[in-house]
Amino acid sequence: MAYGEVDVIGSGGHMTIGGLGTLSRQLGLATDQIVSAQCVVANGSIVTASASTNPDLFFAIRGAGFSFAIVTEFTMKTAPAPSEITQYAYNITARDTTSFTSTFQGWQTLVSQPNLSRQFSSTVTLSQGSMIINGIFYGPRSEFDALDTKSIMPTNSSAVSAQSTVVTVPFMGLGDPTLTATGSFPLHFYAKSVKTTNKTLMSNETIQLMFSYINATEKGSPVWLVIWDLEGGAISDVSQTATAYWHRDALYFMQSYVVSLTEPVSDVSKSFLAGLSLLVQNETGADQSAYPGYVDPELGDPQRSYWGCNVPRLQTVKAALDPDNVFRNPQTVSTTYNASICPIQQSPPPTSGSVAPAYMGQCTLLSMVLLVVVFYL
Repeated sequence: MAYGEVDVIGSGGHMTIGGLGTLSRQLGLATDQIVSAQCVVANGSIVTASASTNPDLFFAIRGAGFSFAIVTEFTMKTAPAPSEITQYAYNITARDTTSFTSTFQGWQTLVSQPNLSRQFSSTVTLSQGSMIINGIFYGPRSEFDALDTKSIMPTNSSAVSAQSTVVTVPFMGLGDPTLTATGSFPLHFYAKSVKTTNKTLMSNETIQLMFSYINATEKGSPVWLVIWDLEGGAISDVSQTATAYWHRDALYFMQSYVVSLTEPVSDVSKSFLAGLSLLVQNETGADQSAYPGYVDPELGDPQRSYWGCNVPRLQTVKAALDPDNVFRNPQTVSTTYNASICPIQQSPPPTSGSVAPAYMGQCTLLSMVLLVVVFYL
């Protein structure tokens, strides 16, 4: 089944917040593979959530689980494992960040093809002096080669160096041992994310502006990176309102990080990330959407950013299941119904008692940051 690559990330949080991974374009999110879950709700009851039992809770825990319950057991659907996979990595180095512009333009053109194979996963990771494009093609080398991914690689010159590695190996399971080994280091970091859809793709001019901004802007730390993760495929097959997870329309996410090795992240670093996100949003018309797994304490309206037009329904379920807000953090779903969020798409809240009885009486990518940190230590 589809899940992430870092073993130190807990499965419960991963599955109930969405759950992105290299198989997601084929199988969907981790949360899409939940058949049922045993949950402890706010009043202490142990209940089952599934499509046929407590469906509102089932809706909520698939994308916003931390606001609603403690999940103690999952029943998951699985799929046959692939027999062989083709792993690829393109490593490009340059002193000037703007030298990566054309490569990223080529990558966006590649991944935005309407009929791009769902067997193809891809991530672009930018750090000081380096861009790495890597991923897995869940199939034979001949089918991977037909994608012509090498065409986006720059020509070696005095300013840019490019190397590629492509190997076909037996499938041994998901997970990256290097990322897992570095995943438990405590550190100070700040992160932001921006969603790009097929309707908000960056123009070549915007991409040039973005890389010029990254190149010229003070970052406040030597340890920073920007990651673009390809999504789509099976993730987008599911309606945005079928589960709490809202970002079904994402083609890719941009995740940006700054790490401070010794002290809290500075305002300079936060300003760099905020300016990068704002540039992309202003130039493309992208909204304030953010993946809830990339926690951003600076969001002005985290509920809307994380769960979009699903917020009113989530607030209704929250009020019924957890009126005292037992399951809370500064960005959890509130118990107050807000009809102003996507009012045309939402139905009025149910009358008192129409939701609650169904539940009563029943018994980080972040690790890529850490890998960069290890390089600087």
